[in-house]
Amino acid sequence: MLHLRRRPRRRQVLCTLCGQEITEGEDYWICNGSRICCRCLTAFARTELAPYRQTRGKEAEE
Repeated sequence: MLHLRRRPRRRQVLCTLCGQEITEGEDYWICNGSRICCRCLTAFARTELAPYRQTRGKEAEE
């Protein structure tokens, strides 16, 4: 009986924000369970860091 070994099928990795596939060799970031492609990184960072945003001249007094 001949047993053929199959290559394990690679699962698709998708960006959590845009839903596009993250291709082989492409950089991406995993943060809080989200996978973020390089195209969405700026938007993701702005959303994640929004609670820490300050406007010069309108800082909250401590």
